Amino acid sequence: MTNKSNCKTLVAVFSLILIFSAGTLAQTDSVKSENNKNKKPDCTRVPDAVTVKLIYDRIKVKYARQMSHINVRIKDGVVTLEGWATTKGVRKEIEKYAKKTICVKKVANKLTTGVGGGCGPGTKKCGDICIDEREDCNITSSELPTSN
Repeated sequence: MTNKSNCKTLVAVFSLILIFSAGTLAQTDSVKSENNKNKKPDCTRVPDAVTVKLIYDRIKVKYARQMSHINVRIKDGVVTLEGWATTKGVRKEIEKYAKKTICVKKVANKLTTGVGGGCGPGTKKCGDICIDEREDCNITSSELPTSN
C-alpha cells in the first residue's frame, strides 16, 4: 500500500510541477510578445526603398487609380509626397498612410488637389507629366496621341 501512496504522491507532485511550468512559460511568452510589440525597428537598417514601397502598398489598396499621380520620396526619415490627388480628403488620407508607416519621422505633403492638379514646387508640366523646371520639355502637341 505504501507503493500506491508513494505513486499517487509522485503523480500529484509531477502534475503540480507541470501545471506551474506551463503557467510560467505562458507568462514568459506573453512578456516576450509584449516586448516585441513595443520594440521599434532599427530604422538605420531599413532601406528607404522599403519604406517607399510600404507607403505605395497602402495607397494602392484604396487609391490604385491615384498611383500614377503620386511620387513618394524619403530622405532621413522625411517623406515627401508630390503630385496630385482627386480631393482634399484623398490628399489627407494619403498623408496619414505615410505618417503611420515605420521609420517615417515627418511628412511633407506637396500634393495638390483636383484632376491634374498641377505639378509640385520646382517642377513644370510637360505633356501629362511633371519635370524639373530647369529642364526642357520636348513633348509637342503634334507628338501627343489624338483621341479616336
